Amino acid sequence: MQNYFSQMSKTKQVLLKMTLVGVFSALSYVGVFIRIPVPSPLGQPMIHLGNLVVILVALFFDGWIGGLSGSIGMGLYDCIAGYDIWSIMRTIILKLVMGVIVGCLYRYLLKKRVNKMSYYAMGIGFVFLLVGLIFLGIAISSQGVWHIETIQKQVDIHWPVYVLSIIIGLFLTITPLYQKKCSYALQVVNFVTSLAIGVNLLGEFIYKFIKQWTLGGTPFVGSLYVALASIPATLLNGILTLTIVLFIYLPIQKSLFPQENSLNEN
Repeated sequence: MQNYFSQMSKTKQVLLKMTLVGVFSALSYVGVFIRIPVPSPLGQPMIHLGNLVVILVALFFDGWIGGLSGSIGMGLYDCIAGYDIWSIMRTIILKLVMGVIVGCLYRYLLKKRVNKMSYYAMGIGFVFLLVGLIFLGIAISSQGVWHIETIQKQVDIHWPVYVLSIIIGLFLTITPLYQKKCSYALQVVNFVTSLAIGVNLLGEFIYKFIKQWTLGGTPFVGSLYVALASIPATLLNGILTLTIVLFIYLPIQKSLFPQENSLNEN
């Protein structure tokens, strides 16, 4: 798609990119409507397909187009749904960062042909594995209900979410064993998508901790517990997004941009 842009005049490039942002903003807005609410002691987290739109657009078109589409579409959803200004700003910033990370790193790594790509993915895998193990331990020890005494709340800990996180973590940490059989482009997609999901997970955790600590007036330790208890929806969102991206990336790439299929070869 980048080659297609380069063949146009600056004016046509701007118009086309604005059109794409408009179309994909609407698509990311619709993607949030396909959702499953997740119980949480803070906010109204949910599993949705909005992040999937951001990452796919960033991969196939441009990181800024993907990021802006997510910021506008999902930010608009938050506005209409009645979220507070801090939640709206959180969405706008995080989706923009996700799109830029995916788009820019994807194109950079395709050109550089990094030999140790699988080892980078291992680092992200350890994060998923660690998070899954920690929360699975909490789920088992608390028998599915985590009592946060410092704020007088309880949270249902659903063990399947963390088992999935452990599976994804193991999948990424053993990448050197299987990625040699995958195309280089798919290895890059695996890494940049996992990294964006990790950044989103960290960003959501920091936001919820700071919000509870400052605006919520909760003590430091209690705010940490609340932020940790709010991770499941973000984690499951990331797992769902990564799985779908890895399954549909190559078919979409071959159908939309057949002239670029050489990038997908080993």
